[in-house]
This record gives sequence, structure tokens and C-alpha cells, in this order.
Amino acid sequence: MRKLYAIVCLALLSNAYKAQESLPYYQQYLLDGDFLFNPAQYGKTDYVQLNANYQQQFSKFSNSPNVQSIGMHANIFDRVGAGISVFRDSNGPISAGGITAGASYFIPLSSEGDRKDQFSFGTSVNFYNMNFDYSKINTEEGGDPLLRGEESSIFMVYANFGLAATYKNLFGGVSVNDIALSNDAAIVNNREPSPIKFFLNLGYNWNIADNITLTPSALINLNTNSSRMMDWNLMATFSNDINAFSFGVSYRTEQNRFDSQQLQIAPIVKVRFNKFMVGATYNLGLSDIQKYGGNSFMLSLGYNFDNFINARGFRY
Repeated sequence: MRKLYAIVCLALLSNAYKAQESLPYYQQYLLDGDFLFNPAQYGKTDYVQLNANYQQQFSKFSNSPNVQSIGMHANIFDRVGAGISVFRDSNGPISAGGITAGASYFIPLSSEGDRKDQFSFGTSVNFYNMNFDYSKINTEEGGDPLLRGEESSIFMVYANFGLAATYKNLFGGVSVNDIALSNDAAIVNNREPSPIKFFLNLGYNWNIADNITLTPSALINLNTNSSRMMDWNLMATFSNDINAFSFGVSYRTEQNRFDSQQLQIAPIVKVRFNKFMVGATYNLGLSDIQKYGGNSFMLSLGYNFDNFINARGFRY
């Protein structure tokens, strides 16, 4: 059983080395991190928004995979937004990181204030680097030729495009991520670009009472490897003019050409104190691997600065 487990792990690591993935997505988009996956969200409010996330998987492992990201975006001129983010992804012998920067443009859909009704489109470029440390692989036969790699670093450049809109409490978006701009052939020097990802989201803010909002939403993650992840989310928010408290749940499933399965259910809590935000999720795994690896969690922090970049404000 241990040999079989080691073989499976090695196969997964080998596949990860040949097909890189940029920033993995969890529930960042529910914790003010939607701009990390859709550049059309850069500058969607009148604030300069700062967002940081930490995700840890498989809590029972001593060197469990973890992802950190931090980003900032703002309206920088008239209807133009811009954003930048960095991330680091550590997974055993594999460590990866990237810098993403881009811009967006907004078109008002009504004359109402607070930018509640608007359409936007945007693009960004991701500079991605991955390293593989062969010394961290422990095997019974240390001289195995399959574990003596020559290349330990990979650099890729990806492009992303997105559309987003909000209108009458309805919101949605479409983004196309990880379009390879370098080493874009199927396999070049044992390197294969990450599959192109398509994100589609749709939701509605239902004001059921004064200061109480119920938000059902869904997100679909498709890619060119014929796999599909789907999130079903439900959030409730209690707010006043200054503070807000939100809680809810996210349910994730996956389907590919061979199988379909339930991945996880995640309780979510988000609290906003004036301009400061703190949020957390706990991912309860529904697959068999959670019995051995444990569950995962995410912590998120954010702050809305007054717009010191564009004091003039958004142009309607």
C-alpha cells in the first residue's frame, strides 16, 4: 500500500512538473479576491483595495501544500482601473510563484451612484516561475534515474482576459486565463503550458430586509483538459452604514472525461470593520484523500484605502 501511495504521489508530481498551473483558486473570489482571476474586476470600486490570502491544504501532512497571494487594485484614471498581484505556491519539492499585472475599462450602465450598475473588460499578463527540488524526494533507491532531473526551473508568460458586469443586483463575469505566450506548443523541452482555464460566474444580491442581503451564486471553472469544477455558494450579509458580517457555505464538485466526484464543502465567514476586512474558510474534504491528508483552510485580510491615486474619482 505504501509503495502504491508513493507511485501515485510521484505520478502527480511528474504531471505537475510537465503541466504547470498558475495561481490555484479556492474561495479567494468570495473574500474580495475576484480580481485575482478576472482582470475586468481591477478598479471596480472607488477605493484602493488591498487583499491578502493564505491557503493550507492537507493539514495532517508535515509539509502540506500552501498558497499565499497578495494584490492591490484601484481606479487610476477616469474609467480606467489597474491591478497587480503576486503569489507563491509550495507543494513538496515543487515551489512556484508569479507576478500578474493588468488594466481594465468601465462603462456605466445607469446614472446611479456607488457604481452599482457597470460593465467592464480587462486584460493582464502573468510572469510565472516554477522550481523542482529533486533533493526533497525520498525513495528507497536514491540512484533511480527517473529522479535525476536536469532542468529544475521553468519560466512561463501567460495572458488573461475578462468581462464583468453588475446590474440591478445581478452580477456575473467571464474570464479566460493562462493563455501561454511562451513555450506554447504542446510540449517543448519536456514543458507543457497550463491548460487554458475559463471562469464563468453568476450571482444575485437579494435584499430580503433592511440591512440583510442573501447572495446565491455559482462559479464554473472549465479548462482545455476537459475537466470542470463547479461551486455553488450561498452567503448571508448583515450590515449597517459602516460594518458588515457575512457567513455562508460553498459546495464544490468536479467532473472530467473519466469520472465525477464531490470535492468539498466550505463554511465561510467574512467580517468588515469600516475599511478593514477579515475572512476565513474551512474546507471539509469529501474525497477519500482527506482521510489521510486532512482538511484545509484559508485566511484572508483586506483593507480599502481612500483613493490616493485618482483623487478626481470615477467619471460617469
